[in-house]
Amino acid sequence: MAPTSDRIEQAIEKLTGVSVELKQMLAVHELRLSQQEKTSDNLQIVVEKRREELDSHLVKVYDTMRDQDEKILKEVKSIREEHNVHYALLNDKITGLQKFIWIAIGGGIVITWALSNAVNYLRVLH
Repeated sequence: MAPTSDRIEQAIEKLTGVSVELKQMLAVHELRLSQQEKTSDNLQIVVEKRREELDSHLVKVYDTMRDQDEKILKEVKSIREEHNVHYALLNDKITGLQKFIWIAIGGGIVITWALSNAVNYLRVLH
C-alpha cells in the first residue's frame, strides 16, 4: 500500500501545485482584466470629453456662420437700398431730360411753324 499511497500523495502534491499555479494565473488574469477595465473606462471618459469639446466647437462654428450670414444679409440689404435710391435718382433725371427734350422738340416745331407761317402773314399784311 505504500507505493499506492505514495503515488496518491504525489498526485495530490502535483494537483496542489497545479491548483496554486492556476490560482496565480487567475489572479494575474484578474489583475489584467481590472487594468483593462480601468483603461477602457478612462478611454470612454476621454472620448466623452472630446465629444463634448467637438459639440462645443461645432456650436461656436454654427454661431459664427449664423452671425456672418446675418452680416452678409444686412450688407446685401443695404446695397439693395442704395441701389434703389440711385435708381430713383437716375430715373428722375432721365424723366426730367425726356421732358426737356420733348419740350424742346415741341418748341422747335412751334417756332418752325410760326416762322414758316410768319412769312405768309407778312406777305398778306404787306
